[in-house]
Amino acid sequence: MVVLVLLLIHGIGLTIATLVIDANPALVGMTDLGPDSHIVFYVVTNCLLAVYILVLLWLICTKRRAAILQNHLYCAISIGCLVAWNVLGMKSSIGTVIDSLPSVVGIVYFAKSARVKRTLTRPVR
Repeated sequence: MVVLVLLLIHGIGLTIATLVIDANPALVGMTDLGPDSHIVFYVVTNCLLAVYILVLLWLICTKRRAAILQNHLYCAISIGCLVAWNVLGMKSSIGTVIDSLPSVVGIVYFAKSARVKRTLTRPVR
């Protein structure tokens, strides 16, 4: 849960920074951050990932079994967004690999952990 909260804060921070820099690229010594369509895609996908994290945290806090599958889906979508941002030139290749690591670890942990399976036992009603 700590990692999810940190990812939430990180994503919100990057989204706000992107909007600030897009409004005034001179803050970072640039003249243009990129095409508006790329900026919109980045901001929207980051916001959707943030909402997904909130849903995932709720599922975990209420010990719902669905958190296991939803964690796998969130991690896969997160990696997909990172790759898309890389293709659009909004993320470096090394940044994509490094930022994918929490998702890879999350998938493996939720798939292999006996504690996760013991804790997340309540079905979604």
